[in-house]
Amino acid sequence: MFMQWRGWSMRPKRSLIGRLLPAGTLDVARGFSDNARRYLLTAAMQNAGYGVIGTTFAIYLKDRGFSEAVVGDVEGALALAAAVVCLTLPPLVVSVGYRRLMIAAGIALGLSRLGQAYAPTAFVIVGLGLLYGVGDGAMQTLSTAFLSENAGHGGRTRLFTADFIVRTSSMVVGSLVGGIVPVLLRPMTGELDAYRTTIVLAGLMMVSSAVFASGIRDLPHGGAKGLAGWLTTLRGFSSWGRVTRLLVPEMLISLGAGLVMPFVALFLKHRLGASVTEVGIIQAVSSVAMAAAALATPRLAKRIGLAGTVVLTELASLPFLLSIPFAQSLPVAAVLFWLRGMLMNMSWPIYNQLSMAGLPAADKPLVAGWVRFGWSVAWLAGSSIGGRLMEQSYTVPYFFTAALYAAGATATWVLLRRVRDEDDHQSLAHS
Repeated sequence: MFMQWRGWSMRPKRSLIGRLLPAGTLDVARGFSDNARRYLLTAAMQNAGYGVIGTTFAIYLKDRGFSEAVVGDVEGALALAAAVVCLTLPPLVVSVGYRRLMIAAGIALGLSRLGQAYAPTAFVIVGLGLLYGVGDGAMQTLSTAFLSENAGHGGRTRLFTADFIVRTSSMVVGSLVGGIVPVLLRPMTGELDAYRTTIVLAGLMMVSSAVFASGIRDLPHGGAKGLAGWLTTLRGFSSWGRVTRLLVPEMLISLGAGLVMPFVALFLKHRLGASVTEVGIIQAVSSVAMAAAALATPRLAKRIGLAGTVVLTELASLPFLLSIPFAQSLPVAAVLFWLRGMLMNMSWPIYNQLSMAGLPAADKPLVAGWVRFGWSVAWLAGSSIGGRLMEQSYTVPYFFTAALYAAGATATWVLLRRVRDEDDHQSLAHS
């Protein structure tokens, strides 16, 4: 529709978000299915909890007298449980359904954090990390396949992008809560109890996600149920070639991330003197930058392809990652973290789309499960090694991470550059 004003014919101006998004994105977003919207609400509550935990949990453990190795071991425990879940859970989607599994995942995530807030020993804290890993592994496995199955034809890129933006925006809120609430509570409860109460709040956020997941309606699936259905699904799986090609870059990136990501809050606080509020703000701004940058990825993917977008953005992040260990002031480090995080993570919606492109519907949960299994195993190794490296130096692990990220980006291009999404109306070899 055109507007007439003083004889001039003018198109209505698009907002900044409208300019960044592909044409028609907002219309498609309004047309998301009920299932997609309920999933996005579920993800929003869980990621708000993740944001709180990312700001406070490692600091809480350190202030309780535990070492960086314990922080790494908690991450390793959740990765171990997630790995097992990622292998066993996908075939259960046919017989149990997404709804029940997502409800169970939300409850497991929340209860584990509630327990860790009051756990008396490092052994119990690490053990509860296994329960957290069950929930985390379930959501990692289910989310990509669920979104792919519940996106209308032509809307995958936009739904995956919306999912990424919702999750990162929720983490912004969680990061700010994690940075502000302990400061508000400290005069009344003391510093350690302020952190503990904030972690409890995060656990309640995660548990509440089960309420939204309860409204999801499973699409009908044919076939046997129970153990017979589980075995039938495995026997019918035909996408081993895609799994193999996805596992190599996933595991390289995860190994590198595990070396440093669980310890960012400790790096900021104990190396650069950041307060918990400053940590929360830095984490929040990083999430904002990622969400804003993700808006541009659909257009970038149209120009250089899915794999090209992933590789370009990941490689562009490396100079900023390598600069972080040399930062001597908190503001400089914050800017480097923002740029690194934005570039490294802005293409995750595209990567998720790439991983599912052209696969049979029945194979999607299993492919997601195998890939997340590889990610979890590598994260287990990275976080366990990273915790011990961090005891010696807060900077050296960043150089190993950069090398692994470069290798992962290269592997993505070599192994996945020929993959095309079915929405592109191009042929795809499944091997």
